[in-house]
Amino acid sequence: MSQVVRTTLGCPRCGNNFQAVIEQVIDVGRDPQAKARFLAGRVNMVTCPNCGHTMAVGTPLLYHDPHKDLMIIYVPMELNVAPQERERIIGDMTRRLTDSIPQEQRRAYLLTPRQALTLPGMIDMILDADGITPEMREAQRHKMQVLNMFLQVGPDQWPGLLEEQGEHLDAEFLQMILVTAENAAETGKPQLAEALVAVYNFLIENTSAGQQLMEAAQQQEETVRAVAEELQAMGEDMTRDDLMNLIIRYADDDTRVQAIASLMRPALDYQFFQDLSTKIELRTGEERHKLEQLRARLLELLSIIDQQTQVVLQRAADTLRVILNSEDIDAAIHPRLDQIDDTFMAVLQANIQAANQHNDQATAERLQLVLQKVLEILQDSAPPHLRFINELMSMESDEDAHEMIVERGPEFGPELLDLMNAVAADLDESEQPDAADRMRRLADIAAEYVSDTPRFPAAAADPRHRHEH
Repeated sequence: MSQVVRTTLGCPRCGNNFQAVIEQVIDVGRDPQAKARFLAGRVNMVTCPNCGHTMAVGTPLLYHDPHKDLMIIYVPMELNVAPQERERIIGDMTRRLTDSIPQEQRRAYLLTPRQALTLPGMIDMILDADGITPEMREAQRHKMQVLNMFLQVGPDQWPGLLEEQGEHLDAEFLQMILVTAENAAETGKPQLAEALVAVYNFLIENTSAGQQLMEAAQQQEETVRAVAEELQAMGEDMTRDDLMNLIIRYADDDTRVQAIASLMRPALDYQFFQDLSTKIELRTGEERHKLEQLRARLLELLSIIDQQTQVVLQRAADTLRVILNSEDIDAAIHPRLDQIDDTFMAVLQANIQAANQHNDQATAERLQLVLQKVLEILQDSAPPHLRFINELMSMESDEDAHEMIVERGPEFGPELLDLMNAVAADLDESEQPDAADRMRRLADIAAEYVSDTPRFPAAAADPRHRHEH
């Protein structure tokens, strides 16, 4: 993992002093995701737990990529360190890295680290090692300039820019907008993120590259839906052999293989690949080669899926850490409501369980307080229909809930039944059958007061509406 130090920072906005963890040694060999974070500008971006202000922290950095025999050190000029102190810093960081590398893996390049005068210069060195030429970087910079043109004018002028800069508005340009928007959202710039999404939506609808992406996305969505239906039709009795045969049948259809890998990730475990390897050993010629390619592709897809999962979990953990360390928990939660999702709640619950298992009562109580505050704020910010449903589910008995439905149910109209249906389906999906059954009972009661005809079937409906507990 990247080596870090803990330091005290002062927020330039509110003056609050707080503890922050700063990365100084970025070892890509041990933390492959660190490279992407660094190139995206997400390394050493910290958020004040008091006011939510996000800022970049200037600190000496050592970047190490053992696969490229590359080690770069950067000491920011703004630190104004004397030459002797600079050499001491470089020596200390180099020593910290080499001490973490087994003796037999140490190479000569570790003795002569390259030095970058600026952070952009450090990035250029990394890109050079990746084979990204100055010409390619210049083309990327020009695309960024074009993007800034869109951001600097109003939507009424976008059609004109579309005609002037059409040759640059390709699929790579659209992907760059998405990446930039994601970075803006993660570094505390929601207004910039919204502006970038608006530009992206305009270009998706008005460029040939955008239309091609929309068509590809629609085809992929249809494929995923078809694969999901096929898996569902196989039912709970589906065996490992059934799954294996399905994947092999679609070995030549990469889109379907991707869909199966995504939908059935837990089933693609060590035993699955052992079974697949056994099949490969029994085959010869073209059939064997086909299965070997399938195995390699599945391993590649699972690596991507797992990395994406890890990124999502890390974001949730980072959000929890900021909230947990805040003096005012409510103030820390409100600007991060868009980050409070199922993953965040799972990470929070896992931390509560871990604290209890280690008898860390203080941490467990603090985490429980965060959970309580999150649920209260989500409840207050939920739409009226959803708040009413949550209140019903919190009643001690169905009789009490019945009284509340009689008193307040009619004010919500038939839409209440649609939402109760969705919540019940959501509870079924999250394997909470008792809660789902109770929701159906309450819906049967509500149907008598909000609609002449009950509209609540036993089957699951649209699960897109989320609820809080």
